[in-house]
Amino acid sequence: MDNKKTGSFYTPVSLIEYMTSYVINRIKPRTILEPSAGDGRFVNELKKFNSNISLVEIDKTKSDLLYKRFGNQHNVVCDDFIHFSLFSDDTYDLIIGNPPYIAKKNINKNQIDNSKQIADLFNLDYSVIQNLWVSFVLSSINLLSESGAIFFVLPFEFLQVQYAEKLRSFLETKFNTIEIITFEDRVFNEIEQDVCLVYLTNEKSEKPYIKYTTLDSVKKQNIVFSSIIERNKPLKKWSNCILNDEETDGLISIANKFNTISKFGDISPGIVTGANAFFVLTNNEINQFDLPEKHIIEIVTKSSHIPSLLVLENRDYESVVDNDLPTKLLNLTDYKYNEFSYSLKKHIAMGKNEQINERFKCRNRKRWYDVPIVKNGQVCFFKRYNVLPRIIVNRANVYTTDIAYNIRLKEDYNPESFAFCFYNSLTLALCEYNGRFYGGGVCELVPNEFKSLSIPYKAISKRNINELDKKFRTKCSIDGIIDYVDEIVLDGLTKDEIELLKSIRNRYLARRTKSVTRR
Repeated sequence: MDNKKTGSFYTPVSLIEYMTSYVINRIKPRTILEPSAGDGRFVNELKKFNSNISLVEIDKTKSDLLYKRFGNQHNVVCDDFIHFSLFSDDTYDLIIGNPPYIAKKNINKNQIDNSKQIADLFNLDYSVIQNLWVSFVLSSINLLSESGAIFFVLPFEFLQVQYAEKLRSFLETKFNTIEIITFEDRVFNEIEQDVCLVYLTNEKSEKPYIKYTTLDSVKKQNIVFSSIIERNKPLKKWSNCILNDEETDGLISIANKFNTISKFGDISPGIVTGANAFFVLTNNEINQFDLPEKHIIEIVTKSSHIPSLLVLENRDYESVVDNDLPTKLLNLTDYKYNEFSYSLKKHIAMGKNEQINERFKCRNRKRWYDVPIVKNGQVCFFKRYNVLPRIIVNRANVYTTDIAYNIRLKEDYNPESFAFCFYNSLTLALCEYNGRFYGGGVCELVPNEFKSLSIPYKAISKRNINELDKKFRTKCSIDGIIDYVDEIVLDGLTKDEIELLKSIRNRYLARRTKSVTRR
């Protein structure tokens, strides 16, 4: 295994064997290119094609070893692949491999400049170049023959992250055949990141489609799930191919019966401090500064600090404060420095010594320690979650950092009813459909994704609200909570429609958490 900074993790032989077997009956290439050859482990399998093979490797030590092993049989080039693609006159029928995953901040200037030239060739905005694997995909298209195919090992995030959306849309215009293979078992045990295989080509007399297949593992190769998308294109996220066209149509049709969250009121992220550990303190810590009450703001910095509940009462928040958690925000705006206590001045000096004043958010303020205070909400939605999203009624009238979206409802809507109705199968399925997930299976919704969720709102009785709050506090099962809300909120849907929504959510959840969802 190479250093993470090189973005190079050697591909398991079992995965190379699978990739070869996948394409060997699909294409008969005259020329094959491996653009990040590494130790040459793709070569033995690629020999099965009986084609002209070219190997590109940026590292001279590795390329010298490749030349010693394969130079008499195959073309070995020591070059940065992106640079190679800009100046090569050759085209290839199959470009296959595992490109390096290197974040933009770690890409050298020459590679950035070459990547921009590649983007210019396709009239793509430079913002698409956020990782080196993106440049490898574009460079491969530049070298692909008219009937050729690309088959790459790519990070799973490619299917869903926002920065790759333009790339995915572009690929849908370039290829009529897009096939994605994912695995239930982790392919690379040494890295946290999940991967997928992406096969891109143009097949004659075929309708454009995206095929999504999940296998149990690279070695067993049993199909766990498979679907094809033809109608619902272009897709904002290819990870949504986990649903077939009929299921997608059904989800969208049900969602369109109800208003989106954006219609219910004003929604905004919480307070951005620029340095939570410095600005948000425990009760004991802030008491040392002898601050007037108006310069202390009650705040929540982590969803995990709030116990399981639907309605956050004052007593609930006081218990969080009593647990000596950071719940007090320094609000120093309009507070003159010469009125600061000695201990507060010492705290400010410590922050400056630690260069907190140089952080991006802080250095753009008139006084770096004046945190802009934004409105709190009647309802708070925590944008990241594991199994079940969290939305709470803010009766304690606290503020949040930007871990949450604060919702200020129009007069026609009741906060308790809104939060209650959120926990139905439709809205929860849409959280999975609209959101994206990261290492460890944590799902996140950016503001536009949250605002676009449909919610079947209705006025809920105080008795039902208290009952749901009780279910949260007594650790009722998640399915028990959802079933309770569905019975009240989704009474206008058929049994089949509700079962579809549950099935969709459970499928997303099983993939995201890499586990089987059980009742």
